[in-house]
Amino acid sequence: MKKVDKEQWFVMGLDVLANDGFARITIDNLCGLLQITKGAFYHHFKNIDGYIDALMKYWFEVNTIQVIEDADKLPSAKERIEFIGNAVIQRSHKSEQVIRAWGFSHPIVKKYVQQADDLRIEYSTKQRVLLGIPEDEAKNTTLLEYAIFVGGQQLFPDMDKKELEQLYLFYYQKLQSNELK
Repeated sequence: MKKVDKEQWFVMGLDVLANDGFARITIDNLCGLLQITKGAFYHHFKNIDGYIDALMKYWFEVNTIQVIEDADKLPSAKERIEFIGNAVIQRSHKSEQVIRAWGFSHPIVKKYVQQADDLRIEYSTKQRVLLGIPEDEAKNTTLLEYAIFVGGQQLFPDMDKKELEQLYLFYYQKLQSNELK
């Protein structure tokens, strides 16, 4: 009998979200893709909502907590902000686009999206304050940057990493030249 650990369930779930959408997050579909029985699913998760909660927790940990922990290893706020920007560019955005859409109709998903948004905004604002930017200005700059990030995901879902990197570099250069502070 094939063994599937929890991380494999989560990687598959994020892949399904990115490629097929949230409507395909079903026990039958996941078990079929992983080529295992429903009993294996119930070994790890009480029900589909239990899986969704665990999947969203995994997404939050990998795409928010881990990125912040990695950034915190850097010595300066400037380096941490640059690291976050580069990390955002390098990640796949498709699953997050779908997760955001799903959050409008699913309370478990909505809770994790809100947690991710709040923590990301709080962290980036804090880094700007550490650079000496007044708190109100730091918060507004962060909100603008985050709105560009989320809006870009939604408006340009198929934008490739090179285009995203060029857009981010344009924004970052304008920010550095004080045009967007």
